[in-house]
Order: sequence, then C-alpha cells, then structure tokens
Amino acid sequence: MIKLIYFDFNFWRIDILRLSLSYSKIPYNYERIPRNDWKKRKNDFPFGQLPIMIFKDKMYSHTHSLAHFCAKKSNLYDSDESKALIIDQVLDWANEITNKIAPSIRAAMREKNFAKSEKLRKEFIKNDLNLWFSYLENLLKRSSSKNSFFTGKFSIADITAWRVLFWFASGKLDQINDSFLNNLPSLKNYYEKISNLKSFSELIEFKEILSSS
Repeated sequence: MIKLIYFDFNFWRIDILRLSLSYSKIPYNYERIPRNDWKKRKNDFPFGQLPIMIFKDKMYSHTHSLAHFCAKKSNLYDSDESKALIIDQVLDWANEITNKIAPSIRAAMREKNFAKSEKLRKEFIKNDLNLWFSYLENLLKRSSSKNSFFTGKFSIADITAWRVLFWFASGKLDQINDSFLNNLPSLKNYYEKISNLKSFSELIEFKEILSSS
C-alpha cells in the first residue's frame, strides 16, 4: 500500500499524486499533518519537506520524483521519450510558476506582512502571470494538434496543468481571478475540457478539490 503525507490543506504538489493514483484505481493511504504539528514533525522526513510517499516501508520525497512514480504506476506517464519530455516540462512549469508567486504568499502567511504581500502580488501579476501561462499555452499548441491533451492522451501533464490552472482561476489568490484566461483562449478552452472530462471530474479527489475552493 502506498501512503502519502502532506499538510492539512489541498495543494497541487500532493493533489497530482492523489488524482493520478485515484484515476487508475490504485489504493493509497493519506495522512494530513496539521500546520501546528509541523515543527515537531519536520525532522522526521527526508529534506524536511512535504509531500512524502511511503512505499514498501521506505520514505521518499520531492514532488517531481513522486509524480514520476505515481504517473508510471497509474499508466499516466509515457514510454515515448519525446512525450515524456513534454510531461516533464509541464511538471517543471508548475514548479516554476509556484516559485514565482511564492514570495507574496510567504509574506502574508509567515511574515504577516500584508502590505509587502500585496506589493509582491502586484509585481507577480504585472511581470509573470500572463507570461508564464502563455508559456504553458504555447507548449500545449506545440504538443497537441487539437489543443486537447499534452501528449495526445490523458496524462499526469494534464492533471498537473489542470490543478495549477484551478489554483489560479479559483479566486483563492488575492488580486487574481479567472479573467486572466480570457487572454489565453486555447488554454481556457483546454482547461474547460479537462474540468469536464468525465473520467477525471468524477473522482472523489477532484470533487474534494473543487469543494474546498
């Protein structure tokens, strides 16, 4: 049995693992660690980070590595080297855009400096929001002749792209709503198609993510 460990809130780094396993009906256990318990639990984990996966009584870390494992286990990766590279680019893109917006999140949540957070968020919106989502849209156009799935079939690339798009379009990020997608028609259409993909949208994890928005 696979066990996944993360904080007590939904985030793309853990959700793409859960969604991948669930999509292929692979059972897993899931432990949520309350924020207040993190300091006393942090040293229990490799690299002092979450998410964590326990598999065959051994502990593993780092989102990209765990995503590879879960995708391969779920037949949501690709044996074709070129298509595997496309999937990896989407995973790396998700990490990059997260790093871009992270300072504005840290300023509010850790430092409680809301003026600083507002300033950093405005800078992110001005310099990075449309730019980095246009990178994703361009990758989709280059990779998919029909602007459907990144590799021609549903994969963890689509799960990851959808989950990050949902994060930014959900209205949970201050100063950001789904209007940015109006400038990215191919990506907007893609996002709507994945959101309505029956085999994906009927997953318990998918519904849980939506209900927490």
